[in-house]
Formats: sequence, C-alpha cells, structure tokens
Amino acid sequence: MIPAMTSVRSWDGSDLPLPSLTRLATRDINEVHDHMSRMFCPHDLRVEGGNPPIAFRHHQASLKSVTFNATDYGNPYGRVVVNIPPMDALYLVQFSLRGVAQITQDNATIELHPGQMCVLGPDAKVRQMFGDGYKHFTVKMDKNGLEAILAQELGFRPGDLHFSPQPVQLEGAAAAFAQLVRTVCDNLDTGLETGLSGFNHARASGAVEETLQRLLLAAVPHNHSDLFDAPASCPAPYYVRRVEEFIHEHAQSPITLEEMIVVSSVSARSLHAGFRRFRNTTPMLYLKNHRLDLARRQLREGADTGVSVTEVALACGFTHLSKFARDYLERFGERPSMTLKRMSGR
Repeated sequence: MIPAMTSVRSWDGSDLPLPSLTRLATRDINEVHDHMSRMFCPHDLRVEGGNPPIAFRHHQASLKSVTFNATDYGNPYGRVVVNIPPMDALYLVQFSLRGVAQITQDNATIELHPGQMCVLGPDAKVRQMFGDGYKHFTVKMDKNGLEAILAQELGFRPGDLHFSPQPVQLEGAAAAFAQLVRTVCDNLDTGLETGLSGFNHARASGAVEETLQRLLLAAVPHNHSDLFDAPASCPAPYYVRRVEEFIHEHAQSPITLEEMIVVSSVSARSLHAGFRRFRNTTPMLYLKNHRLDLARRQLREGADTGVSVTEVALACGFTHLSKFARDYLERFGERPSMTLKRMSGR
C-alpha cells in the first residue's frame, strides 16, 4: 500500500488508482497479453489454477518518459504468471497495492508485500507470480534518463546501474518517492476531469520526472550508492585539496576531468566520492562554480575600467558565452551584464 495522503482516490487496494485513465478492461487473456506486451515489453503470460475469462483492468498516466500503471488481473481463482526477458531500456518500480507477489530476478527471489517497493532491472530475466486478488502499481522509467541523472549528480558516467533486487520498506526516501507518485497520479487523474492538471505542464513535467529519478536513486540501494549518498563529515583528504589547488591556479585555462584525476593520483571513482562526500559536489561542478565566482569578482572589480562581459568570461575559462550567462544567472540571480551595470552605477 502506498502511504496515505489526503486524496479522494483509493490507494489501499480496495479500488484501482487512476480510475479516469483506463487503457484496457477485458476478459480476454489473449488481449491482455497483447496489450501488456505493447505497454511494457514482449513477455509470456498465463493463468495457473484458474479458469479464464478474467476481469483485467489497466489504468495508465504519463508525463514525458515516465509512465504510471495500475493493474488488476482480476483472477479470483488462481494465479497469474508473467515471464519477462531482459527489457534492455526500462526500469520497472513495483508496488503491491493488495496481496503478495513472488518475483524472481535471475536467481534472486523475493516476496513483495503492501508497504514495500522494488526495482526490476533492464538486464535480468524476471518471473512474477501474482496470487488471487493481487493488484499492483508500476512506475516505468527510461534507462537512459535515469542513468543520465546519476551521471549528472556524480559528474561522470560511472558504468551500468544495478539496483538491489530486495524489497524496500516505504520509509524515508522510498516513502517520499511513493507519495510523489501518488500526488502526481491523483493530479493527472483529476485533471482529466477538470482540465486543471499541473504536473503534465510542459514547464513542470521534466522537473517532476527528475525528482522521481533522484528519489529512486536515494531510496533503493544500488552499485553506486556509496558515491550518491556519501555525506561530508570531516576535513577533505589530500587528493581533494590537491585538485582544488590545481583548479584555483589554472581556472583560466582549459581543464579536463582526466587532468584532475592525474593531479589527484587516485582513481576517478575515489576522486568523485571525495568531492561528493567532503564538498557536496563533483570536480567539474566545483570547477564551474569557482570560475563563476572568479568572474563575478572580476566584473565587480573591473566595472569602472570598461571591461566587458565577454572579456571576463573568456579570462575565466568560459568558451560558450550563452551558457556562461545562464550559469551565472542561476548561481547569482542576475545576469553578468546586470552585475556590470549595477557596479558601474555606484
């Protein structure tokens, strides 16, 4: 069961979420198989110990690349077995709304109960068994999008992402993820009736997806959790300070991540873990912010000498002027030209 919030929609398993967004309702098991193969990926589906027809329902809402799926196979007599080959490009986040699912990824088998979530990875063979009356909710996420967010947070691409197959209790970041899913779905569902949905707005949907992706990376353990979760707790080690000194001395020149790794004398993974833990950033973001701080100082100090924004940007190591202006605005709340104008008018 997804944590309760103030909502008119039922998420406790007594009904199915997203009732206004029905994609399919049928008693034909073959139609169910064809439909779910299109919605997710080709797979094998059968009913054991029961006699179709079943009373299948699938409700679905979408943002950009993330889709939300509420499913009830409506089989009161037996169990539904789903065999899924490697999905290649998808992560599936699973919740039990009612009943227990037995899920096997490669050689690891778990039971998923209400109040838990788990992640099905793109590279594993998956076997799911749903008992009678089982209802579940699935968030489908694009592999490239999720791994791009991880790379953005770490400042480099750390390699393939693998989540733990074990179920996670809906606490902490997992509860926040589940609650945001529910809030978004209730808004999309109600918005269909009222025309007032906000989460699918073109200016909002991308940010909502990124928040969900970050919460998932925080909620479910994975092979890069040590980098993603590392807190700052004590003075930075020598290799972090060595790279900081290198940046301060050479900020005006082109600096690559590879050069920082050489200067640090440690591996890329250790360098990024150090910056994440002790500076709450990445080496490349540290470089960018240092350059921005340097540019702001030069704009303020050179306002009376006729210096231009272009001259300052190039002197501080920025080669793309429009990106410099955007980054400057994001960091300081004003455009570099406004800083120059404001300081010139003192």
